[in-house]
Amino acid sequence: MPVCWENIVGVLRKKTIFQNRIMIFPLIFVIGGLFLISNDMGIVKWYQLRKERNRIQAEIDQFIQQEAEFTDELNRLTNDVEYIKKIAQGKFHMVKPGEKVFRVIDRRKID
Repeated sequence: MPVCWENIVGVLRKKTIFQNRIMIFPLIFVIGGLFLISNDMGIVKWYQLRKERNRIQAEIDQFIQQEAEFTDELNRLTNDVEYIKKIAQGKFHMVKPGEKVFRVIDRRKID
């Protein structure tokens, strides 16, 4: 059986093409992975945007809670007479007619 050089060269070419495919697919995979990680819409950017969204959502929740507290305070100030009296006495030092106010002086601070 004679050895044909064309057959040997063909086999060698097939091996090199096959070996190049083995090297090309991981290379494409690595380059694609790096692209997904580092581009404008990559994983790192997605994580940063998700973190910022969670922070803003927490801020919104806090503002909603504050708004509910302010609405409750407004309702009490417009409708609850006892609450208004309590604030007038505590914050503005107002007294009812006929009520006496005593101030206690701490002598330890004077001496």
